[in-house]
Amino acid sequence: MTQSPLPLPKTDPLISVQVSVYALDGQVREAVHTYLDALDATGIERDTGTMSTVVWGDAAAVWAALQSAYEVAAAAHPVIVNTVMSNAAPLPARAAGRR
Repeated sequence: MTQSPLPLPKTDPLISVQVSVYALDGQVREAVHTYLDALDATGIERDTGTMSTVVWGDAAAVWAALQSAYEVAAAAHPVIVNTVMSNAAPLPARAAGRR
């Protein structure tokens, strides 16, 4: 049996991440908007629904944007940020032609 060398080859230049923000101080709206404003400041593309936000792009850019937004939100509020990530899930409709 032949083993693949690590790291594994990159198969898709885009990733998508579904993000949900939960405020532990009761200031839900403020915490969510703080996080979203921080995401917007990074220039990352996002699609926000009523329960979560999906961001997508090159993996390095997405990771940097998520970290930056978390740091800003966590400095202002005690938060939980839940993420689900994929290199294969369909992108939001407005970005679907990119994959």
